[in-house]
Amino acid sequence: MKRASCRRASHRLAAMTCALLASPLRTPAQNPPQHESTNHAITQEVPLQQCDRLPVVTVRVANTEKSFLVDTAATSLLNTKSFPFDAASRQKQVAISSWTGTSAAEAREIVVPELTLGDQTLRNLRIAAVDLSAIARACGGRIDGILGVDLIERMGITIDLKKRVARFGAPQADPAVQTTISEMEAAMHRCSEAFNKGDSTTLAECFDRDLVLNTPLGQYRGRENAVEYISEHFFTLADRVQLSMKIHDQRAVGEVVWTAYDYAMDSREIHLAGRGMMVCHKEQDRWTILSMHETLKPSDGASKQ
Repeated sequence: MKRASCRRASHRLAAMTCALLASPLRTPAQNPPQHESTNHAITQEVPLQQCDRLPVVTVRVANTEKSFLVDTAATSLLNTKSFPFDAASRQKQVAISSWTGTSAAEAREIVVPELTLGDQTLRNLRIAAVDLSAIARACGGRIDGILGVDLIERMGITIDLKKRVARFGAPQADPAVQTTISEMEAAMHRCSEAFNKGDSTTLAECFDRDLVLNTPLGQYRGRENAVEYISEHFFTLADRVQLSMKIHDQRAVGEVVWTAYDYAMDSREIHLAGRGMMVCHKEQDRWTILSMHETLKPSDGASKQ
């Protein structure tokens, strides 16, 4: 029964991830993304190619064209087959993130002097490099790297799978989308309050029964396991932990909302800060959290959690 539940949750997440990829990105006006090179007077569109059914975009790295898989639920990576190690690269343990979870891997961190997509150029990037041959073989094409959520945010890109383009510039606001996001945010307000009060009962009501919670300490599947983890690590401390979140990007399809955010957890005993992605959906007139994926900022790697 548990395996069937996990498969059901994975299928739901996969379907929602694909749908959200095709939706417009909402970036709050008070917190625009930072760009190294910007020219958004006119919205620019860069065509997406396909490797089998996977979206791929052509970027320029050191004046050489490279094919990068587009994945808004993953961290950016380079393929070791396309980016040979040099004296500046260094071995390190990295957390590789995708919608299925976070896993640790040995990788080389490579310095990329310039990476350009359309009229956007990012400079002096440090990106982990691993062997992506399995992905290339699966789609039957060339994959030089993964353009993940971190670089997508920095470039201010909207991915539109329906039109098969990567679009720069702020999309026009859809009143229906704004209403859905506002409704979700209002429903989720009690969830952050429940965390700050140490109220595990109310917090459990915020979670879908098939919740997938990815944390720096591991993955917790199901509402009960997630609440147990949170209660044990945060609600038992002498000084109550306070959670704060700063939303960066949101998108919605139907009654599903994807949110990217920075978070901080503070008390006298701990201080944690990181980045998260959350998928919420509305079912039977009730909003719940279907997926949460959180990572720590590098400086907090040794913090207690």
